[in-house]
Amino acid sequence: MDYYKTLGINRNASSDEIKKAYKKQAMKHHPDKGGDGAQFQKINEAYDTLKNPQKKSHYDRFGSAPNQNMGAGSRSYEFRSDDFPNDIGDIFNQFFGGGPSPFNRRQQYRKNRDIVIEAQIELEDVLEGKELIASYRLTNGREQSVNLQLPKGVENNTTIKFPSLGDDYHSGLPRGDLLVRVKIRPHAKWHRDGINLHSIEKVNVFDLMIGTKKNIRTLEGRNLAITIPKGTQPGTVLSISEQGLPTRGGGRGNIYLTIQADIPKVHKEEIVEQLKRIKDEIN
Repeated sequence: MDYYKTLGINRNASSDEIKKAYKKQAMKHHPDKGGDGAQFQKINEAYDTLKNPQKKSHYDRFGSAPNQNMGAGSRSYEFRSDDFPNDIGDIFNQFFGGGPSPFNRRQQYRKNRDIVIEAQIELEDVLEGKELIASYRLTNGREQSVNLQLPKGVENNTTIKFPSLGDDYHSGLPRGDLLVRVKIRPHAKWHRDGINLHSIEKVNVFDLMIGTKKNIRTLEGRNLAITIPKGTQPGTVLSISEQGLPTRGGGRGNIYLTIQADIPKVHKEEIVEQLKRIKDEIN
């Protein structure tokens, strides 16, 4: 076996390059990640030799690691936890969330791995919560389907943990958890800010001048009548209390409407002249 080819490096590779190459190949072929166990053994054998200057020198000179069986062109390698390089556990801690390394006899897995999935919901679903069916594949290839209830008021990019619904590959360990990352799709009218909802409301410029009443449709589909006071300026923000999103304590946030002037197009010259006279009278 060509150790350099196994790690994908050349013979002049530095110790840092050897370590980086090992890390990349080991994670790619790790059995717990669905990789080839035999190839994983070869990768560890190669790294165990090339990381050690004395072993590397011996290999470069004789084409084999020290103490290997060289009979009839054969080579044996026993796969035991003792054979792993001392720093493999440190390397793999980076990939197993800082948890127990699978290569240290003094450390053991505490449970099966967690599974992370994404659930996309509408902003309307935040009002009452969302019941959904989630399907995902376990390490053994089996597809799992479960009923989940997302709470009302859930925030975008929140990760919700559902205990004991994760992977069950290792039969002697507790099952992992299911982690659901919630993504809320953008809404055409409403913009969320915590428990509050913001929107832009266009109002005819003449209605802004003389005042009017206007109906708006809330996120839950209710019609509310709001008063636009006369002389309201564009950019004014009107608030409607307790019509926003739910809070954990049972309350509601607010609605905030930013007023935008809707200026009509005037094509008739006589109307333009009337508007000029009105403007002169106001000024």
